[in-house]
Amino acid sequence: MHIWGPNIERTLKIAPICITMALLLFGVVPLSFAAPSQLPNRYDKISTAMASSNSTHEIGFNITNLSVPVGSISIDFCSNSPLVEDPCTPPSGFDASTANLNSSQGETGFSIDPSSNANRILLTRPAALPTGAIAKFFFSNIKNPNSPGSYYVRLQTFTSTDGTGAYIQYGGLVFAITDNLSVTTEVPPYLIFCVAVTIANNDCSSISSFFIDVGELSTQSVKAAASEFLVATNAASGYSITLSGATLTSGSHVIPAVAVPSSSAPGTGQFGINLRANTSPSIGSEPSGYAAGVTSAGYNTPNKFKFLNGDLLVSATGTSDFEKFTVSYITNVPTDQAAGVYTTTLTYICLANF
Repeated sequence: MHIWGPNIERTLKIAPICITMALLLFGVVPLSFAAPSQLPNRYDKISTAMASSNSTHEIGFNITNLSVPVGSISIDFCSNSPLVEDPCTPPSGFDASTANLNSSQGETGFSIDPSSNANRILLTRPAALPTGAIAKFFFSNIKNPNSPGSYYVRLQTFTSTDGTGAYIQYGGLVFAITDNLSVTTEVPPYLIFCVAVTIANNDCSSISSFFIDVGELSTQSVKAAASEFLVATNAASGYSITLSGATLTSGSHVIPAVAVPSSSAPGTGQFGINLRANTSPSIGSEPSGYAAGVTSAGYNTPNKFKFLNGDLLVSATGTSDFEKFTVSYITNVPTDQAAGVYTTTLTYICLANF
């Protein structure tokens, strides 16, 4: 290049400069990996929610990642959180160290690994691809926490057989321990017994009259009458009904009591009773109701009558709902029976056999 100026001539030589630029091309190829996924359909069926009780647990879930072998499953019981990334606080009083795996369904071949402890059950087997069926594990001899509240179960599956390494799938669930509820009640012992001329509808409040008038006695025909008594009890050993009283008397005059079961005999001095339906005379009824009571032999034959102070009339050996008995009375007099008004007071005594 030539530059011209006054009286000056300069020559500049410029050497060409070659610049070489190297282009560096780079890129990032992402690392391919499968993130852990949750186990669906998780549940824990516990046999009892009572604190400190031994219980059984049925734990179930679905393993849905079927492309990765599973060699172990950890089941952790925690009091603070169901999240696998949180530290696990063992529940107070909880103990799974002696748990038994009674059976399994869906995913089989597992046993409890010896490394299991009081709040962790580790299931192990030779690693195998999951079946896809819902996995169910039935455990027994697990002691519940000693306080009411919510407690958590954490589930993780591993390819390793000892629960180490990255987990494949995971999940959490909750179970509750409640206060022990004690329900007590008492059925009080009872004995219901009433006596009257008539008792309607097995109801002691319906009784009517305690007085029987047989009318004018005759040597030609028997005089008959009836009364009723009703009994019920929950006494485990049943009840006993006895008779207390004397035969008919008028002053010093007595109508003889029938000492042994006998038929009615007009013209003969007789006073007797029985507890059956009779045809001679036509009086009385069969026992009705629960049919637990047994009438004593001396008073259990139709048309045969007896009277003896202190006799056992009816007894039962167990509990009895309402049962009604009809007492039939007969009175006969001989021709030489002294005139007078003959009376007696009879007492029927019922005692429960507690």
